[in-house]
Amino acid sequence: MNKISIKKSLFIILILLLVVSSCYEIPKNSIQLPNLTDMSRSQISEVLDQYDITYAFRFSNKIVTDESELDKFVSYADGYKAGQYYPKDKSLFIYTTVLPLNPHLYSEVEIDFEWEGKSFINDGVGQVELVSATDGDTARFRDIITGEVFRLRFLGIDTPETYAGEDPWGLAASAFTKKRLNEAQTIILESEGARTETYGRYLGFVWVDGVLLNLEIVEEAYSNSTLKSSKYKEYFLEANTNAMKSGRRFFGETDPNYDYENKCFKEW
Repeated sequence: MNKISIKKSLFIILILLLVVSSCYEIPKNSIQLPNLTDMSRSQISEVLDQYDITYAFRFSNKIVTDESELDKFVSYADGYKAGQYYPKDKSLFIYTTVLPLNPHLYSEVEIDFEWEGKSFINDGVGQVELVSATDGDTARFRDIITGEVFRLRFLGIDTPETYAGEDPWGLAASAFTKKRLNEAQTIILESEGARTETYGRYLGFVWVDGVLLNLEIVEEAYSNSTLKSSKYKEYFLEANTNAMKSGRRFFGETDPNYDYENKCFKEW
């Protein structure tokens, strides 16, 4: 090869190197997205807080089948991948799975009234026996003093429907309530305000072995709180806020046992 050919070859190589390097030049005012695989929201924040960028979390509709899958990175929004460049002047959205629940308020509330020897029907408080659990917020009880059987609508909650329509998490909420009631050793009912509602059902708080079940149902994200005025209002409000932040069940999590297209349960 003569000198001219060598110079031409070197010149071509130089041009190619310049082109390749320009292709990999970091765009101005951007960051290279880090790999967030398996990170929780707090871990993600530790990483992204090092960058000069605004970011926010969103919940993915990914179905969670195990507790270990909670609070895990799923993806960047808009199809972005780790290693790609993202403009600093644009808000970055990160999708994660829903968060763990931390039910604890129900254990802080205690029965503050006398119920022994009293009738729920006559006195508004008293011990009852379970006849049958209907769904997540309704059951039939027997007053142990009068022997009267009646239907009770739980105060302060409104779980997803199972009979008047089929809603996501309706069956799960129903199963939770039925299990708690069927396994109970002692059930105490407490009324507050109006004793009955439009449909003739009694209204009340349900204490299962000393635990306020209505509040527990909210903390487990099977219902929101519907209490407007009550001595338990602040507990229910805090439980509702905590459950909502988790994104669990009633508050947006995808129900694996629900057919969203046909709006019905997969199994009944």
